Amino acid sequence: MQDFFTYTSLGTLTGAITATVLVVEFIKQFKFFKLLHTRWLVLAVAELIVLFAGVASGSFAVKNIPLYFLNGLLVAACAMGSWQVVYRRLFGENHETLNNSPKNKRSRD
Repeated sequence: MQDFFTYTSLGTLTGAITATVLVVEFIKQFKFFKLLHTRWLVLAVAELIVLFAGVASGSFAVKNIPLYFLNGLLVAACAMGSWQVVYRRLFGENHETLNNSPKNKRSRD
């Protein structure tokens, strides 16, 4: 394998999802991006990746902008879902949910 990512691979659902997860996980710790909710950041990154993949592959057309938007939504939703699966597999239930549950509040009283 000579190329990890190509514009052809970014044009696929799997490639776009993978790139979105990688980029978001890397940039979300920067000061500017901490101001954004992670869901909005995922959506912005997914939309940009879908758009740039279309431009780079030479298939960009103004009439396809609604399709790029819908594809970006699909990529963002899949990226968020796949990260949630990985997070739960690695760390179990969401720590915030466990700490804020009524059962845990009663046990601390």
